Amino acid sequence: MNRLKINELESWYKSPRRKPLVVWGARQVGKSYLVVELFAKKHFEEYVYIDLQKDNQALQFFKTTSAPSAYLSYIETRYGKQIGEKCPLIFDEVQNCHQVLTSLKYFNQDYPGLPVIATGSLVRLSINQTSKQAEDNFLFPVGKIDSISLYPLSFEEYIMNVNPVLYGKVKEAYINKTPMLQYEHELAMDILHQYLAIGGMPEALDLFIQTGSYVEASNVVRNIYSNYLADMATFNTSSETILKTRNLYKNIFSQLDKENKNFKVSQVEKGKSNRDYFNAYQWLELARITYRNRHKTGKVTVPLCEDLDSGLFRLYLSDVGMFALQSGVNQSDFYVKDQRNTLSGVFYENYVADELVSKGIELFYWTGKQRHEFEFIVQSGGKIIPIDVKKSKGDLNSLNEFRSVNPSSMAVKVHSGNFGYNQEKNILSIPHYAVFMFAEDISLENI
Repeated sequence: MNRLKINELESWYKSPRRKPLVVWGARQVGKSYLVVELFAKKHFEEYVYIDLQKDNQALQFFKTTSAPSAYLSYIETRYGKQIGEKCPLIFDEVQNCHQVLTSLKYFNQDYPGLPVIATGSLVRLSINQTSKQAEDNFLFPVGKIDSISLYPLSFEEYIMNVNPVLYGKVKEAYINKTPMLQYEHELAMDILHQYLAIGGMPEALDLFIQTGSYVEASNVVRNIYSNYLADMATFNTSSETILKTRNLYKNIFSQLDKENKNFKVSQVEKGKSNRDYFNAYQWLELARITYRNRHKTGKVTVPLCEDLDSGLFRLYLSDVGMFALQSGVNQSDFYVKDQRNTLSGVFYENYVADELVSKGIELFYWTGKQRHEFEFIVQSGGKIIPIDVKKSKGDLNSLNEFRSVNPSSMAVKVHSGNFGYNQEKNILSIPHYAVFMFAEDISLENI
């Protein structure tokens, strides 16, 4: 499957000022596939790929030094390849060897022409653990690396792969702010609900595309979910923190699917507060398997990261397939049209959160009085734009209060209907499947 991040990877390689590259991301989101299959194999006759999870011999050698000259001598002798500008050097699973991360600084200084790529999951967690150990001699190559963040496949990537013609029509409709033809709209909604059921894990999506089996794809998601829970025993400092981390992760759907969607630790463990679970929150965020949506109220200031109510937040899973699995909802509720109205609105909310994060947008939400709220607020330049995520259609009941304390601006309604624009109220309505286009505009400050 094609990935949008390949464009960033190719631009990095062409840059005359490139530095060693680190591809960050959670486990099993496709980092190795992006770097090896989509980049190295398609653009180079030769490359060197070293898996630090599996190649114990190489791992033990690299742990003895961070000197690039020693690395190159070892690699060229062992693999019989001359490393140069036309032969990328790829280190996979670098969380297992911090010396390789440190070496990137010296690769940048001593061998600036070499295309060196490192990929890793749980990297920052392993760094945190190392920094607490007496043997710590790790130096992170600050300012000496380039980086790319990879996430599960977004809906944009899914529809791009399964129906590129319809993908083009969605983009065209968004740009022109014109409704899709009804059968196109319904087809796009069908593809969206496939995605909501399966999620963006490449292995699960690839299997679904090949077989059309929701059951087989969901089994893959279930295995990855179990692996994530198992990972929580890695780079955690105590059995107590492991238990807390797992409890938080397993409670995200239930916390969102209640009247007050703010995450409350007291509902996970009686008598406990957020402070008691700080390390668990940190683990989940550094592992990039949950996203935090931070609270704003009243008048909103720019930048959004200022004047936060740090005590209130919401958590989302980084993959909508994991979210569907955790909910326990029958998959037929997604792919049988008549049953979709039984779905909770939080499925669409978690989906929008993932789409925004995939474009590098931080998450914030706003609440007013009398249960008025916007699930997300974003900024584009100096503008604050509230976003209301609807399960079906409906009005923006919170807009008047929001505008009474904030400068008038466009509001966005994400819903099951078609494209539309209310000029009088300055409300842009976009269908669920077009969120990626709006997120792209926000990330580029095109609004």
